[in-house]
Amino acid sequence: MKQKSRVPAIICILILIVAAGVGGFFLGKNKEAERFQEETNINIQLNRSDLKELEEIEGTIYVTGHKSPDSDTVGSSIAYAALLRALGYDAVPVVLGNVNHESAYVLDAAGLETPELLEDAAGLNMILVDHSEYAQSAEGMKDAKIISIIDHHGDGTVMSANPLIYDARPVGSTATIVWLRYRNYGIQPDRQSAIMMLGAILSDTKNLQPNASTFADREAVKVLSELGGITDIDAFYQEMYKALLSYEGMTDEEIFFTDYKEYEIGSRKVSVGSINAYDEETAKDLAARMRKTMPLTKPSTGMDMSFAMVSIQHDDISVTYLVPSDEAEEEVLKAAFGNEAVYDGTSWRIEPCVSRKAAFIPAITDVLESYPKE
Repeated sequence: MKQKSRVPAIICILILIVAAGVGGFFLGKNKEAERFQEETNINIQLNRSDLKELEEIEGTIYVTGHKSPDSDTVGSSIAYAALLRALGYDAVPVVLGNVNHESAYVLDAAGLETPELLEDAAGLNMILVDHSEYAQSAEGMKDAKIISIIDHHGDGTVMSANPLIYDARPVGSTATIVWLRYRNYGIQPDRQSAIMMLGAILSDTKNLQPNASTFADREAVKVLSELGGITDIDAFYQEMYKALLSYEGMTDEEIFFTDYKEYEIGSRKVSVGSINAYDEETAKDLAARMRKTMPLTKPSTGMDMSFAMVSIQHDDISVTYLVPSDEAEEEVLKAAFGNEAVYDGTSWRIEPCVSRKAAFIPAITDVLESYPKE
């Protein structure tokens, strides 16, 4: 009697073993995916838990940046208010003054109107973005209920007796922190908010300059440009930059206040206006005009000292003219930058550009705190 071949049986067994292995592999992958999703959901809930106090708040929450609103202030206010609304809170962005031409360009690209002007914050529920200084904030802020501060600068003078969400990170733009909070809360920005955050980050980092941006800023730009439908980031930034350089129809005083911030350094009140130019000729002209204009602004602002920074930063050009308003400011700049910059009788020329936040304020702070106010 001829014995039947056992090969087909062995093949069947091998097929069953392989099928079981493959099934186990995919079952393991599914369980791994489930665990990952579970962890993601837990992380989202953990992050959202810091908003618990907002549930007890009565009335509208107003989100604002600093006076002389720039693109980071405007974009961060709009995007963070939108995030809170997506989470079910009554949040509204506001501004504390006229927006500059660059911010107006980004608002137009996003199809948005300029947020309403807030004149007095007393008694209101407030979230501050891109600043934490009373001197830079709305009138009445000391009498407001401050809920949160989202910022990429050092800690300032704003204080709150209430539980406070304080998110300050050393990144190029406050809008980057807002984008991270979107991620942490499991919310995808809408197109308009994405464009506003994109414009804010590009503005504050000068189109992701290496010395002004971080990995987080660069990742945010990748994601937000896609969400906003901006396919050519460089072209978008160039249009922003053209708008930023336009001071058409503005007085010298208005130019000084376009990107203007006030600080309390030791016992002094100090203001710094940041101005942009395309070439050296224009920069020198603006520096001379600011030198004449700044002393005239002190009586109305109550500043002890005022400075201007006129910067050229595009292609391979990176220069800043540091302008004092008086002899006292001259001495401060000489002590802070005399070894690095060249004085031309009007201002100190330094290259590459210096950042107001990262270089200028720390440098003059060291000088001003080294000797008492007269």
